[in-house]
Amino acid sequence: MDLQAWTRTHVPRFGTLITVDNSAVVEIARLAGFDWLWIDAEHGQFHETGAAVACGLLGGGPPVFVRLPDHAPTTIKRYLDTGCDGIILPAVSTLEDVQKIARAALYAPRGERSVGIARAQGYGAAFELSLRQKNYSIIVQIETVQGVRNARDIVAHDAVDAVIIGPYDLSGSFGIPGQVDAPQVIEAIASVRGVCNAALKPCGIFAATTAKAREYAAEGFDLIAVGIDTTILLNALTDIRRSLR
Repeated sequence: MDLQAWTRTHVPRFGTLITVDNSAVVEIARLAGFDWLWIDAEHGQFHETGAAVACGLLGGGPPVFVRLPDHAPTTIKRYLDTGCDGIILPAVSTLEDVQKIARAALYAPRGERSVGIARAQGYGAAFELSLRQKNYSIIVQIETVQGVRNARDIVAHDAVDAVIIGPYDLSGSFGIPGQVDAPQVIEAIASVRGVCNAALKPCGIFAATTAKAREYAAEGFDLIAVGIDTTILLNALTDIRRSLR
């Protein structure tokens, strides 16, 4: 998908994180009507098989981006073969990180992605088209102090289609985990957003609550992931229990 064109209207696109590898959870998230969905293979239960099933269930629905557990070339090619609309790479902190990701994620001559036949290639039916036309997005997460310092070089790389800021890991990188509203964290977030805006590339962020999501929307973020499936369920059940006492 053309992620830059999709976000060009400057209307925030809201998504949510799915961590439970279960088809019912994936279908429920689709029914909720989010603009996009985030399948989490870093902190969630998903491996590439479950991610491929989720992508199939979401086919024809909202774009689905899969966060990978690491940047290893084998990891990148196996998750791209699931047929997701894009991959999210955690903790991208240097230009060298991006260069390695690009080599693994792009076919020759731009990169060195291994050629295979899986769901992303229509099990062979769309093989030639998949080699000629890049139909997936490469999204990097900037969530370290080093990443903030190197944001200009990271964002400028032509393989990077969008950035998602991880405010919680970023606060941890500052040595104050969980303090996402600390002045230095807020300043770092604004700095990365400014770099993305200057480069005309979409900038996203994770918001733990709807209130925080509204703040980020007002600040001009393009992609906003709101909440996590497990936490949303826990909070809903807790609210019901409390309301009955």
